[in-house]
Amino acid sequence: ANFVKRRADGSYEFDWQRYEQAIRLSTRFLDNVIDMNNYPVGEIDINTKLTRRIGLGIMGMADLLFLLRISYNSRDGYEFMNKLAEAISYYSMEESVAVAKSRGSFPLFSETDYVRGKIPIAGYYELPKEKHAFDWDSLIGKIQKYGIRNSWTSTIAPTGTLSMIADTSNGVEPMFAVVFEKRVTVGRFFYTNKIFESTLKENGLYNDDILTKIANNYGSVRGLSEIPEWIQKIFVTAIDVHWTDHIMAQAVWQKWISNAIAKTINMPGDTTAEDVKSAYLLSHELGLKGVTVYRDGSRHEQVLHINGNDTKERKFIVRPSEYTIDYLRTGMTNLYVKEQIEPIFDETDTVDEVDKTDISSPKQIGSSKKILQPFSLNDGELDELCPSCKARLIITEGCNMCIECGFSSCVSG
Repeated sequence: ANFVKRRADGSYEFDWQRYEQAIRLSTRFLDNVIDMNNYPVGEIDINTKLTRRIGLGIMGMADLLFLLRISYNSRDGYEFMNKLAEAISYYSMEESVAVAKSRGSFPLFSETDYVRGKIPIAGYYELPKEKHAFDWDSLIGKIQKYGIRNSWTSTIAPTGTLSMIADTSNGVEPMFAVVFEKRVTVGRFFYTNKIFESTLKENGLYNDDILTKIANNYGSVRGLSEIPEWIQKIFVTAIDVHWTDHIMAQAVWQKWISNAIAKTINMPGDTTAEDVKSAYLLSHELGLKGVTVYRDGSRHEQVLHINGNDTKERKFIVRPSEYTIDYLRTGMTNLYVKEQIEPIFDETDTVDEVDKTDISSPKQIGSSKKILQPFSLNDGELDELCPSCKARLIITEGCNMCIECGFSSCVSG
C-alpha cells in the first residue's frame, strides 16, 4: 500500500517503478541472508545452499485496493492482482539471473528443468501469451545462458501479526473487518482501518454511531443505508467475499507464485460439509498448493474477533462475484467438480427470491443441508482455566490441554 503516487486530483495510482526496484533489492537481500545465516544443523546449511530458495512475498494488498478504489472481488481486482503477482516473480527471477552472472547459479541448477527451458511458474504455461505482461521467453533464454541464482524466488506468507506491527492488511487477504478486535493473551485491542476511517472523515460520515453500526454488522459496511454505495463496493471485508471468490483470488496469485500461498478461505458459521468439500475440490481444480478453511465461530475464542454486542445482525447476503460465476461456468472442464459446485449457481440465480429479512446470522450463498455443528467441549472438559489464556481446559491423552493457545500440563509440568 506504500507503493502509490498521489495525483493532482487527490486520487492514487500504483508506482510500478518503485515496486520493481523494491523487488530487485529484496531479491538480492534475501540471497545474501542465505550466506549470512547461522544454521543450527550442518545438513540444513548444506541443503539450503544447494537450492538457494528464497521466498519474496507481499502484504498490504487490501489497503492498496482501498486506496486505488478497486473492489477486491471484482474483475478489475482480479486483473490487478494478476499483474502484481506476475511482476513479483518476473522481476525477482530476472534479478536472480543478474546475480548469477557474478556469483554463479545455485549448485543443483544443472540437475533441474531450468536447463531445458522450463520454469516453476504455472501462469507462463496456463495463460495465453497475449495476456502476459512481461517477455517470459526472453527471460527463459537468459536463464539457459547465464543460469539463475535461486531455485524459487516467490512465496506469500500470512504476515498476520507482522502486518499489524506495520499497520497494514495481511498477505493477499481482504481486510478481515473495517472495525475489529484482536484478542491475545495480554489483552484485547481494537482496530479501525486507517484508510476507511480517512474516507469516512473526508465524506463527513465519521462518528461513533456509524462505527457502532458497522461493528454490529460483522465489521462490514454492506447493507447500511448511511454508507454510500460506492464505499460499500470498495471497502469489502473477508465476510463480504464469498468463499468461491476467496479461492479465486488465491488462484490468480498462485499462477505466478513459484511456491505456496498462505490464504484463509473464510466461511460463515452456517457453512455445510458440502461447502467445505466443494471448496477443496475447487481449490484442487484451480491448482492451489495449499488451502486453509476457517469457519467463523468454530473456536470459543478467535484471534480476530469482530467487535459488537451480542445482538449484532448482518444486513446483507453474500453472493459469488459475476467474474467468478462466469469463470466457473465456462472455464472449468472437470465435470465432477462442476457438478459439486452447481448448487452455488442454483442458489445464486434465485437469490432475489430469498427473504432478506431472515438473515440474522452470517449466511452465504451455497450453503445447503448438512450444517456443521458449532464446536463444543466434550465430557472431558474441566472447570479449570488455562493459566496462559484463561480458556477452559480439556482432558486429552491424559493431559490438561487448552485448545485455544496450545498449553499442555504435560509439557508445562
